Amino acid sequence: MQNYSDLVEQFSSLPSWEDRYRLLIQLGKKLPTIEHSAREQMPLIQGCEAEVRFAAVKQADGYHFAAYSEARIMNGLLYLLLSALQPLKLEQIRQLDISALLQQCGIAQRLSSTRLNGLKQIESLLHHLD
Repeated sequence: MQNYSDLVEQFSSLPSWEDRYRLLIQLGKKLPTIEHSAREQMPLIQGCEAEVRFAAVKQADGYHFAAYSEARIMNGLLYLLLSALQPLKLEQIRQLDISALLQQCGIAQRLSSTRLNGLKQIESLLHHLD
C-alpha cells in the first residue's frame, strides 16, 4: 500500500480531472484482492450504486481494514482510504474526515453523490470503532 502523502502529491501534480480519474482506476487495481467467500462475510455498505464492502477487524496490534467494490473508480477511492488509514491510531481513525482526504487530492468535487454516500457510511463506521 502506498503512503497517503505520496498519493496526495501524485494527485496534486496532475493537471486535469481525467488524469486524476485514470490514477484512481490504476490505484483500484492495486487494492488487495479478497476471495469471494471472504467478501461475502464483509459488511455491505449502503448508499452506493455499486456493491461496496468494508471491514474493520480489531487485532492485538490495532485495526486492520479490508475493502472491496465491483466498481473500478470506487476501488481506487477505497485504496486511497486504506492508504490514509494505515498509519493512524484509533483516536485519529475516529476523527477521520473522508471529505477532507478527497479535497486534498483534488477529487471531491467530481464524485457522484452515491459514491460520497458510501464513503460517508464508511466514515461513520470508523467514527464508532471501539
